[in-house]
Amino acid sequence: MGALLSIFSKESPLKIFLDLENAEPQTEKEIIIYKEASEVLNKATELLEEFEQYVGCGELIRKAISEPNEDNELAAWEAVIPLVEQQYYYYQFYEQIRVLSETLLREICSGETKETSNRLVSLQALVKHFVHLLDFVVRFDHIKMDKPEMQNDFSYYRRYVSRKRSELDINDLVVEDQVCDAMSLTFAYPAPMLKGVIDTVVNFKIKNVVPEKNLTSGLSSMVNVFYYLLENRKFESEKTNLFCLRAMVGTTVIFDHVDEKGAFDKKSPIQIKNCLTLLANFDPKQQSLINMIKFSTKHWRDEKTKQSLKNILN
Repeated sequence: MGALLSIFSKESPLKIFLDLENAEPQTEKEIIIYKEASEVLNKATELLEEFEQYVGCGELIRKAISEPNEDNELAAWEAVIPLVEQQYYYYQFYEQIRVLSETLLREICSGETKETSNRLVSLQALVKHFVHLLDFVVRFDHIKMDKPEMQNDFSYYRRYVSRKRSELDINDLVVEDQVCDAMSLTFAYPAPMLKGVIDTVVNFKIKNVVPEKNLTSGLSSMVNVFYYLLENRKFESEKTNLFCLRAMVGTTVIFDHVDEKGAFDKKSPIQIKNCLTLLANFDPKQQSLINMIKFSTKHWRDEKTKQSLKNILN
């Protein structure tokens, strides 16, 4: 699959070429996992396009609250139903993304840590899909931050159901109460998809599904490879480069939650200074990814995180 492997110190990039555009699975087991992942990820583009068009029914809700009568409340209820159905679909996809993230990382991070580089190459089709997953996660959460009406719509739905429960037919309910609670908690986070993946991977670590060293080695190696691919302009497509950048940042954030000392520690296996510099200088500027490092990581605001690192993104 055309990979250049070397042994490098932390200060040098991990020189591995991964074909994030055209890699195909090689073994029977990889083919099965790849197909399962494709079934989920093939829906991602359409979901994002639909999500971008999401428009809440705030005006009808405000009218129903300020001028409460049967007509106004019914108008708001009828408008909010398809929006809650849409949100429920996003929540179901969120659950699929969580399962898929564990499936992919279990396979990518298994085996001896000294073989991590070779494993990334041999499983680069699965790495490609992990990158696709992170690309979706980052893009979904970026859109979600501009959709505060989501929570307003869902809150009105829950209030209406609570008030009118005795009058409603069970078929009128889009989701069960227990699922409502889970959806409310999930979408309360500014970056719910990323939070879901982080929680999944942290739980993955706690369960010791694969040894912690394997998990942190796999994550840090991917970050360093993504950096190498970007720094050395291995892809002509700007779309692929942005795709790779999102994966570099997303994997860094996940690593920072999984590793006890985090991504910014002086002994971190991640080439964090180089990664941050590349992110800061990326053209066009990716403020949402910069904000991910600042607000979604666990250790960025720690006192032990060097000010010189923080200055790179300021």
